[in-house]
Amino acid sequence: MRRYRLWWFAAPVAALHVSAAVVLGVVALVTGDAVPLVRLVAYGTALSMGPVPWWPVVPLILVAAYQGWALWQILRGRVRGPVTAGGGAVRALRVTLYLAAAFSVLELFPVILPWWAELAGAAVRLALVVLFFVVLRGASRVMATVALVAGTLAAVSGIARTAADALGARLLAEISAVAGLGGLSWALWTVLTLLAQARDGRWARATVWTGAASLVVSFLIGSLIFHLSLASNGEMTVLFIGLGRLADPLMAVWQARSAHDLGSPPRTVAPTMTLVSARPPLRSRLAAVAAIVLPLPPVVVTFWYDMPRWMVSSWSMMFFGDGPDLAELLLSWVVDLLMDMGGLPLLVLVAVLRRTPGLLRATAWVLLAAAVAGVAAALAGGSAPGAFPRRYADYSALEPGDVPAGVSPLWFGVGYAASALLLMWLAGGVGRSRLWGVVTAAATAGLLGFLPAADHAGGRVTAEANCAPLGGPRGGGEQPEPAPEAAFVCQVRQSRVFKVAPETPDRFVVDYGRRLCDVYTRDDPAELARVRRTDGVAVREVSYLLADICPRAAAVVRAANERQEREFQEWEAAERRKCAEAPRHRPLIRPVAVVVRPEPAWTDYGDLEAYEPETAEGDPGGDLPYEDDVLSAGPGHLVVHTHPDFTLCVTTETYRRRPPVETRGWDHVVEAGYLSADELVFQDPLGGPTLPDLAVRGAGHYRVRVHYAMRGSHGGGDDVQRLLIMAYPGRGDDVVVHRKRATR
Repeated sequence: MRRYRLWWFAAPVAALHVSAAVVLGVVALVTGDAVPLVRLVAYGTALSMGPVPWWPVVPLILVAAYQGWALWQILRGRVRGPVTAGGGAVRALRVTLYLAAAFSVLELFPVILPWWAELAGAAVRLALVVLFFVVLRGASRVMATVALVAGTLAAVSGIARTAADALGARLLAEISAVAGLGGLSWALWTVLTLLAQARDGRWARATVWTGAASLVVSFLIGSLIFHLSLASNGEMTVLFIGLGRLADPLMAVWQARSAHDLGSPPRTVAPTMTLVSARPPLRSRLAAVAAIVLPLPPVVVTFWYDMPRWMVSSWSMMFFGDGPDLAELLLSWVVDLLMDMGGLPLLVLVAVLRRTPGLLRATAWVLLAAAVAGVAAALAGGSAPGAFPRRYADYSALEPGDVPAGVSPLWFGVGYAASALLLMWLAGGVGRSRLWGVVTAAATAGLLGFLPAADHAGGRVTAEANCAPLGGPRGGGEQPEPAPEAAFVCQVRQSRVFKVAPETPDRFVVDYGRRLCDVYTRDDPAELARVRRTDGVAVREVSYLLADICPRAAAVVRAANERQEREFQEWEAAERRKCAEAPRHRPLIRPVAVVVRPEPAWTDYGDLEAYEPETAEGDPGGDLPYEDDVLSAGPGHLVVHTHPDFTLCVTTETYRRRPPVETRGWDHVVEAGYLSADELVFQDPLGGPTLPDLAVRGAGHYRVRVHYAMRGSHGGGDDVQRLLIMAYPGRGDDVVVHRKRATR
């Protein structure tokens, strides 16, 4: 420890960080408050956390220990002793590496840097690229030139984007993003620089591997969090935070260690990595480069357009449904790493560098298997080619199950197959005639796979937009009743219960439904369990979906509907009996008309409204001068309030003169004026029941008296409402409350 110049400062800082994490972890376990620990691990990010179990706390403490190691690596300084002589370029590279490490550490904290600070950080990256090109001596001229071009493009792209954001020039930001290739150009520079560092001899093996780990871990952790977030919950949030902080300090550690090693005493260590010494023929080198490059274009497009990964866009919805569990998401993550996130091209790179026949052949067979999997994914309803979303697109508005189209797996398959054939040729075990035989067989199989046979030809595909609304009337008016097969297809398209791709022809959907109908009819428990396990369909629970094409399911649905209809009729009869058993009002004077509704009045929100556009003031839904539990009143506007969930028995009475006031037997009696231009009608504003016209003299002034009571039916509680509305000619808009004791 003491061999480093700044050990006395780095060791206490690292120890203090780890000790604080341990103390806060104990506090989180005792109190259930993990906010302080999460903020420490997340570099001060403000998060609101609730009580957490013990298991996320332990990984967070381990992450904090790892961060303490990173602090030690960054702050310890170079090894004691004389500084290595290397000229002004080496000293400038050391200073630039320390500046880059400082910017990398600053980016870890949740602070918004001003635009000029971000511009300075991008300029430091550009200087780093140029100085590494000047100082490194472990790379060939071609490798160094490629690294310089890739790094310069990435750094200039960052400078342009920062300037465009500061100026608000979105078009310039879009154009500058082209040079970055979604971060691939910077990743290429990092890889080539690490290879040159490994062959240079001035950098320790641990420094080179730390740089490689910063690139790999950042990529792996980012993609893992993307997959696991599809099944995230509150308890896993803290674990995601810990995972997200694993890769952050590694780049700063690599930059700091690179600067330390340049200033440490001269090393006598041999290069840590050697490439193939024998120089192969030009034809083999071109084939090797082509084998590496061919699988890359779909990967570049995927990263550039920031599109969904292969498994998420093509297979997850097909095999996992809308709720994949943790194991399924981990499996999709592994497949994504290999298939479309650069895993297989990296395997090709290793095979070409090693240049052993066994590894070349094994890699070729892996690529051919991936190509076959791509064809299977495309035929299973994967992403459609050509439908590229714009970069920075907002996917938050997507509905569940709607996945934007990405690169078709067929493009990956073509690149993998071509690369596999080149690797077989490089392995040397495949002669020219045999190679052409393999190419011919593969091309023939591909054509046969994509040319439809007579019994598998495509057919009509009914889009969901062309179907009637789910649950709405199928016929009526000039719309004919759809055929059973067409109705079934629309049900499948709209309900999305079956895992059927939107572009699947209708006849395949109907055939699948008939197979499920056979399973439904046989009703074999073992077969039902097998279909539920393989297809994810509980056949006995989709009777209504199969009823259009399955007689057995139709019989079950018909019996269920008849049972529901009987129950509804019995319920209606019971409700009518409640109103029939309710006490009838006996008028004290002779009325003009008495109307007793034989049916209960059901309203959406319990309101019955009388509104005169010619005489009313304000809008129908506005506030009225008088409002209480039963009546709201204003000029030309009356609203009677009742409970929407209880039986409402309504009686209306009209008189030519004022009837005596009656309060006995009523909970609430209130009276108000109403100026009618033609009629006086109470009705449900949302289209429910309409009461008789109470204007006995047509247009004119009326007084309306409302009586309300809540009573219980035989054998029940308070569940029957009685409403009596009297109307008679009379002037005055004032409200008179005769009794107020509402119990609804």
